[in-house]
Amino acid sequence: MSQVILTFFIAYGIVVGGSLSGGLGYFLAAEKPPLWSMKELADQLKIWGLVGALGGTFDSFLQIEKILVGHFHPVVKQLVMIVVAFLGAHMGTITVQWLWQVRS
Repeated sequence: MSQVILTFFIAYGIVVGGSLSGGLGYFLAAEKPPLWSMKELADQLKIWGLVGALGGTFDSFLQIEKILVGHFHPVVKQLVMIVVAFLGAHMGTITVQWLWQVRS
């Protein structure tokens, strides 16, 4: 259970933290409006939040391969971790959009 919570918040933190840092970079560079760029960054960082929380993609797919030999427990566990990481990254994106009220 602790690994599930960690996975969620790692994905969440990658998206929110990356958006905040990137928004600050856009502000300092005066390239784009920082709030709008933070929304774009949150959308782009969602996949990286997922990958970062899982610790790499290959292990996840190797676990799914075990279904062919009849080992279902590692597969179910890995699928749960993928879903939780996606939920964390998605909640991070929603949080950035909500905090800065950026509309698409």
